Amino acid sequence: MSYLVLARKYRPQTFEAVVGQAHVTQTLMNAIAANRVAHAILFAGPRGTGKTTVARILAKAMNCETGPTARPCNTCQSCREITADSSADVFEIDGASNNSVDQIRQLRDNIVFMPTASRYKIYIIDEVHMLSLSAFNALLKTLEEPPAHVLFFFATTEIQKIPITILSRCQRHDMRRIDHDAIVSHLALLCEKEKVDIQPDSLALIARQADGSMRDALSLLDQVMAGSDGAVAREFVLDLLGCMDRAAIADLGDALISGDIRRMLLKIEEIHVNGQDLQRVYNDLLTWLRDLMVVKVAPSPGKLITASAAEMDTLTGQAGKVSDVHLAWLFENLYRDEVTVRLSPHPRMAMEMVLIRLGEMKPVLPIDTLIEKIDGLKSAFEQAPASTHDDQASLSSPSAVTAPHRPAGPIDVSSHREMAGGPPDTPVPPADSGPDTSNGTAPCLPEIDRAVEESIDVVWEQICRQLSDTTPSLAANLTGSRVTVKGDGRVELEIGGGDFNLNRVRRKKNMTAIERLLGEKLHRTIQISIKGGRVTGDHRQSRKKKHAELEKEALMHPVVIDAIEVFNGRVEKVTLQKEEDQ
Repeated sequence: MSYLVLARKYRPQTFEAVVGQAHVTQTLMNAIAANRVAHAILFAGPRGTGKTTVARILAKAMNCETGPTARPCNTCQSCREITADSSADVFEIDGASNNSVDQIRQLRDNIVFMPTASRYKIYIIDEVHMLSLSAFNALLKTLEEPPAHVLFFFATTEIQKIPITILSRCQRHDMRRIDHDAIVSHLALLCEKEKVDIQPDSLALIARQADGSMRDALSLLDQVMAGSDGAVAREFVLDLLGCMDRAAIADLGDALISGDIRRMLLKIEEIHVNGQDLQRVYNDLLTWLRDLMVVKVAPSPGKLITASAAEMDTLTGQAGKVSDVHLAWLFENLYRDEVTVRLSPHPRMAMEMVLIRLGEMKPVLPIDTLIEKIDGLKSAFEQAPASTHDDQASLSSPSAVTAPHRPAGPIDVSSHREMAGGPPDTPVPPADSGPDTSNGTAPCLPEIDRAVEESIDVVWEQICRQLSDTTPSLAANLTGSRVTVKGDGRVELEIGGGDFNLNRVRRKKNMTAIERLLGEKLHRTIQISIKGGRVTGDHRQSRKKKHAELEKEALMHPVVIDAIEVFNGRVEKVTLQKEEDQ
């Protein structure tokens, strides 16, 4: 006799022998005991979870000579024939090969005949979703009201492809993926019966590879048993299955969360030399990061992760090194680039570039931590000395006009009112007749000229702003200009930037415009004299240098860097805050 594979040799013959589907088998056993078995039953679920097996056991239970019974004897003629797939009254049909409307019509014509030797004529249609729409429609009426001696048992892996009209006529049972530990226990039992020496961790590798499918697990165990000579070593199982040792994946994951690029590259080199599939390794790394996240956020992750005790200890240790925010960021970027690695003709280079990019990034901070840092930065800025604010306010002037630093002193109320947005038409007291030469000292400016002198810097800045809106070319020529009050309505305007700016400002219409604006602001007639500047250029260069230093300092601030990484953004513009906005 030819070799019988484990999946067929140890196929369950009773409901109790089915692994991991107690919610279905117990329901069917209760239905049989209560004589409430539906005439059409649909079993849905992933591959290798026991759909067709349960349908066969149910067929035996319904046609057993001692039944219908929840525990078929497996010794009567009907049970033996169903087990051997030779029963004349139980038809197991492949939906993919018999999917035409003509074949369903033939089935419909044959069901009117009574069973040959059994209690029921039973039709088991595997992969029923493969039937054509016309075939489903031809089956509708018969499925809804079949003869009393006919039962339909369907099995499918793609329940979404079955028309709702068929689903509404069937009693549906959903099969679940089989638990990892249940697969390991069942494989260990079969290895004991087959007298195969294999370690539990090797069986765990097979169960993890099977991904909840008992049939896949038995097929892999068959392969391992066929290739082994005596005791089965773990290394042999790894090589045969073509999967990575979880310890190597854990080492690669630890290098990733630690940002150790050299160790990551060396590990990839080792994996590549050993002939491992890097696309599969990439997916294993994604799974490892997912398990890390579960360990990080779940109070009891044991039931959520398929891992041994040693692997759980490794996961717990690594989870303590990284924040959940950074871990989620790593997983998101790895998952996003999975398509690139999978479709790349050079998966090693693609994987290396992805890991290098992630390794160079600093750990991501939580949003609440960023907000706290920003609030702390704001508080520190508000408590900074006033001189710091003065420097930044002067650097942030839109008109780029530099006002000279002046000592603190009394300023006329009218100037304060105008700067604060008060009535612009507040009159300025008339000028005195001449300078005061008391005490034999240098002549002092009259009181009105003193008020003009103390407010001239602010007034001139306002004029330059106004010109930047109305006459941008003239405002550009006034860049770096300085204004000095000489008394008796005379103002000296110092122009920087060379003869070009000086000649442009000296034009009659420009001089008239500047005198008119100054007169409107100061409420008196103004005469302007112009001279070329000597220190203006140096002052402007100093201002630009200071501006560049502040901009660089802002860009290199840890809070700004963290915000860029969290939001995956870039800095478009740096604006220094003006004093009146602080």
